[in-house]
Amino acid sequence: MTHDQGTQTPDDAHEQPARGTFAQRLDFLCTHDPRGPLSNPQVVQMLEEQGLPSFSGTYMWQLRTGRADNPTLKHMDALADLFGVPRDYWASAATARVVDALIVQLNGLKASGASPEKLHRQLAKFTQKMSAGTPPAALKAQLDELARLNQHGVSAVTLKSLQDARVSSIAMRAVGLSDGGLSAVQAVLEQFRRAEGLRPVPPEGERGALSDD
Repeated sequence: MTHDQGTQTPDDAHEQPARGTFAQRLDFLCTHDPRGPLSNPQVVQMLEEQGLPSFSGTYMWQLRTGRADNPTLKHMDALADLFGVPRDYWASAATARVVDALIVQLNGLKASGASPEKLHRQLAKFTQKMSAGTPPAALKAQLDELARLNQHGVSAVTLKSLQDARVSSIAMRAVGLSDGGLSAVQAVLEQFRRAEGLRPVPPEGERGALSDD
């Protein structure tokens, strides 16, 4: 399956080579899923638990190793939905490059305290956004910005907050400020939080960069 149609890649998508066969792409998802790595029995169990079309563990092993290369459309769609990737992931090298790169970036946020389940949900949301027409490059830039914000000590409280364009916009404007400037901004924000009845944000050392709210 080497059709090169579907989602357009980010400018630097070539840094994450597309895996050409169904087996290679399935193995990548099993290995790099934020909740994983996932074994063949785990994948089958998850399909069953989510009410998706399932199959035997033996057939899963055959698909993952390339010994079976004729999955039905029903099973391909079920696996895509399980992993939270676009359904054309299997057929489109362009989509595979984009999604693989996003998965690698999302996994990089584990060090910031993001939970595997939350990262998986974020990938599924990115898939929805791509289906709605959001350029993949914009999603990649969003993750790049979060990484930069963490490096500057401006941590997102949750991935949900990251999706609020106004919150991200305010955070981005704090990048590059001096320590005094950051303290002043923090003080003003805390005043507004108190005025609106919101609880204070815990000190940096008492929370992860991304919470599990």
